[in-house]
Amino acid sequence: MKNIFLIALSGMLMISSVSCDDFLTETPSVSIPDNQAFNTSQDYTNALNGLYQTLGRYSFLGRNILAMGDASSDLAAHTAATSHFYNIFRYQVLDTNTYLEEIWGTGYYAIDRASRIIAASETSAQFTESESVVVNRCVAQAYAVRALSSFYLVNYFGLPYSDANKSTLGIVNVTKPVAAFEQIKRSTVGENYDQILSDIAKAKEYFAKEGVEDVDYIFMNKAAVSALEARVKLYMKDYNGAIVAANQAIALKDGAIVSSKEDYIQLYRSLVISSEDIFVIAKSATDYLSANSLNTLYGNYGMSLNESTIAEYPSTDIRLALLGGEWKGGKMAGVFANNQVSNLPVFRLPEMYLTLAEAYAKTNKFAEAKQNLLEVAAKRNPALEDSDVPEDATIISFINKERKLELAQEGHRFLDARRLGEKISVGNGTYKNFDVSKFVYPIPAKEVNAGFGVVQTTSWDANLPK
Repeated sequence: MKNIFLIALSGMLMISSVSCDDFLTETPSVSIPDNQAFNTSQDYTNALNGLYQTLGRYSFLGRNILAMGDASSDLAAHTAATSHFYNIFRYQVLDTNTYLEEIWGTGYYAIDRASRIIAASETSAQFTESESVVVNRCVAQAYAVRALSSFYLVNYFGLPYSDANKSTLGIVNVTKPVAAFEQIKRSTVGENYDQILSDIAKAKEYFAKEGVEDVDYIFMNKAAVSALEARVKLYMKDYNGAIVAANQAIALKDGAIVSSKEDYIQLYRSLVISSEDIFVIAKSATDYLSANSLNTLYGNYGMSLNESTIAEYPSTDIRLALLGGEWKGGKMAGVFANNQVSNLPVFRLPEMYLTLAEAYAKTNKFAEAKQNLLEVAAKRNPALEDSDVPEDATIISFINKERKLELAQEGHRFLDARRLGEKISVGNGTYKNFDVSKFVYPIPAKEVNAGFGVVQTTSWDANLPK
């Protein structure tokens, strides 16, 4: 399948941790020129399918990104010393770490695929009106996926966004296909975020073109683009912008947050798109994931929520049915089919309501903050009373805790703790009061040593927990 997608995408970079010494400038062994690969609207659809296949690989959003968010945070326990992510869990980090190589490589593979779709649309032959609609819909999603991939890369390989950090080195901004042996360099964190916002704006622009319809929730749809914008602006502390974008995402999704234990269980025990899902990495019962699945990691391989996190859930909280209760593995234990696969959530409605709660609280609109917090917290915990939640600045701690509990096992906690400047306990208490906001993962040594301009983050290992 990989070769088919490479041919469809024309000259696609083969970015692989097992075959490439450099992730950004490696040329595939089988390729055709871009100007021969995008001759029909179906070519764009084929290329887009390849892009989503890349995005959903276990090496990116199909496992690694979500797992890293737990393993490197204060949520995780890990009992299997020889299994996946144990060295991440213990912060025994090297610049040769396989998971970091996979995230960097697959992330840039997705970015390159997206960039080739975008670049082809700017120079391709004239299409009919109906063909142009298909092309524009593909281009909208390519911009969105490029923004999403860049967001994760800069948040693992760059410091969290702030006035102090935005001039520090982030990742390589890729806006066009990178030629073999081309010299490249890292941009600043601020420049990375500027590019992400630019791509989000372009995605919205293409979705707004005449005749372009929305796409399903297994693709980067209109609501997902706004959800990404809300997340990005929250990370940038652009609270008013986050409020606008989160409200857009909620309106476009037009769904509801569930409030019963039975309905909550089905959010994660079914492959059906739920009323809460905005964008998911969709799996099927025929997918063979084996040891590379989150199900295996949270099951046989011994990673789980730690006891201190489980203890933070009220006894009446419906989420305990999955998180510390009835199924080993929690949310990602998988549908009970041949391979116990799960849809993997990237954006859900609760995140948007919690984004609104935080943004309103940070702008001193405490009544609005409380309203949006309760939209999630009161539905997950039926015993929660309105009077239990303050309507002043102290509500921030309630919001931060709710994000931790609601978004557990979905790749958020490490990133949230960094942007919030929290000092956390990691390695299940091995390291306490770790200032995770100062820590950044190293650029893979393979990329640095290739000699095409990507430099290592200076003294990255000086901020490992001690």
